[in-house]
Amino acid sequence: MKPVKDFSFEKRAAEKYAARAKDEHDLRSGVVSVAELARLNGGGRKKIKLIGPSARMQKLASFY
Repeated sequence: MKPVKDFSFEKRAAEKYAARAKDEHDLRSGVVSVAELARLNGGGRKKIKLIGPSARMQKLASFY
């Protein structure tokens, strides 16, 4: 992984806080639905691939 120059944890935390506040505002005002917001933020179960030999993982994978 390439190192990032001038990275600031404080700046990144402020950016995330602002993004979450915007998401909350959009949800409350009805601009975006919960499903659409999840999709925009990278969510979506169809892209998840669960692999594992354990019974727990197999059971979890069967739901997708």
